[in-house]
Amino acid sequence: MGNIITSSPNEAAIISGCGGTRIVIGGCGFQFWMIQKCDRLGLELMTLQVDSTSAETAKGVRISLSSTAQIKLMASKDDDGGGAIDLKRVEVAAQHFLGYSRHEIQNAVHRTMEGHQRQVIGTLTVEELYKDRASFSMRVKELVDPDLERMGFKLVSYTVKNIDDDEGYITALGATQTAAVKREAEEGMARNESQARVSVAKSHAEAEIAEAEAKRAAQVRANELAQSEAESKRDLDLKRQEYQKEVNEATAKAEAAIRIETAIQNQKVIKQQTLQKVEEATVMLQVTEREVERKKAEAEGESGARLLEQRNEAESKRVAAEATAFEIKQIGEAEAGAVAAKGEAEAKVIREKVTAYPQYAQERITEIVMRELPGVAKEVAAPLKNAGKMIFVSGDGSGPSRLTTDIGNIMSALPDTVESLTGMDIKKVMKRLEGTKGGPKEAFVDATD
Repeated sequence: MGNIITSSPNEAAIISGCGGTRIVIGGCGFQFWMIQKCDRLGLELMTLQVDSTSAETAKGVRISLSSTAQIKLMASKDDDGGGAIDLKRVEVAAQHFLGYSRHEIQNAVHRTMEGHQRQVIGTLTVEELYKDRASFSMRVKELVDPDLERMGFKLVSYTVKNIDDDEGYITALGATQTAAVKREAEEGMARNESQARVSVAKSHAEAEIAEAEAKRAAQVRANELAQSEAESKRDLDLKRQEYQKEVNEATAKAEAAIRIETAIQNQKVIKQQTLQKVEEATVMLQVTEREVERKKAEAEGESGARLLEQRNEAESKRVAAEATAFEIKQIGEAEAGAVAAKGEAEAKVIREKVTAYPQYAQERITEIVMRELPGVAKEVAAPLKNAGKMIFVSGDGSGPSRLTTDIGNIMSALPDTVESLTGMDIKKVMKRLEGTKGGPKEAFVDATD
C-alpha cells in the first residue's frame, strides 16, 4: 500500500519512483511504499545578504559593497508569480537542488550573486557606483537573471545597501561633494543675502527719493498757494483802494454839488427877498408921491406950492436913492454869500482830496511848477530871438551844440532851484507818480478835478 502526501502552497512535494515523477503543490497525492519516495522543495522567498569585500573598481580602487537580494523558485509561468504552475521549471530546480537543505541552496545562489556583483563592480568607477546605484542594480540583474533561470530560480529584487572603502576614497569623495555643495550653498546664501541687501537698500533709497519728491512737491504747492493768496490779497487791496477812491471822489463831488446848489438857491432866495423889498420901496414911493400931490393941492399960494413941491421932490429922490442903495446892498450881499458858499464848497472838496490823496499838496505844487516850466524855458531862450548873427569859435566843432546844451543844463537845474526855494523835491514826486495810471500828467488832472 502507501501514504497520502499533502503539500502546502509554498512547497512542492515531488513523488518519484515507479511510475515516474509527480509534483504536488498545494494539494495531495499518493505514494506507494517501497517503490516510490517523496521529497519536498520550498517555494518561499529567500533573502540573501550579498557582500563583496575589497572588490576592485574600473580604476583599481578597492571598495566593499553590501546588497540585499530576494530569490525564489520559478513555480509559475508569469514573472509576477501568478497564473498556472509551471511544473517544468520546478523539475529544473529539483534536478539541481532536490535533497539540498535550504541553507545549501542559499549558499549556492549567494555565490552566483556575489560573483556577478564583483564582475559589475569591476566595470564601473567609484563615482559611477556612488552616484548611480540604480544603474548598477540594473546591470547586476541583467547578468544574474540568465544564470538563475537556468538554475530554476529568479531574482525578485536587488538593492544596494552600502558602499564603502578602506582607503577613505568614498569619504573624501563625499567630503569633496559636501564641500562643493556647502560652497554652492554658502555662495547662494551670500548671493541671496547680497541681493536682499541691495534690494532693501534700493527700496530704502526709492522710498527716501519718493518721500523727498513728495515733500518738494508739497513745498512747491504750498509756495504756489501762498503766492496765489498773496497776489489775491494784493489785488483785493488794490481794488478796495480804487473803490474807496471812487467812493471818496463821488462823495466829495456830491457834497460839493449839494453845497454849491444850496448856495445858488440861497442866492436866489436872497435875490427874491431883495426884489420884494424893492417892490415894497416902490409902492412906498408911489404912496409918498400921491401924498405929496395931495399936499401940493392943498397948499395955498404958488410959492408955498413950489416950496412944497421941492421938498416933496427932494424927499422922493432921497427915498428912491435909499431904495436903490438897499437893492444894490441886498444883491451884493446875496452874490457875496453865493461866492463864499461856492468857495467854501471848493475848499472842502480840496481838503477832502488832500485827505484822499496825502500827497495832493505836493502834487498840486508840482503841477503848477510843471505848467510854468515851458514859460521859463521860453524866457531862457528869448534872448536868442534878438541875435541876428552868431559866430562860434571852437577847436572841436561843438560850439553850436554847446549853446543848446547850456539851455538844457539851465532847465535841468530848475528842479534843484525849486527845491532850494520851496523845499519840495519835484524829481521824487515825479518818480512816485510814474506808477500812476496815465503818468504824472493824468495824476495831476485827476487830483484837480
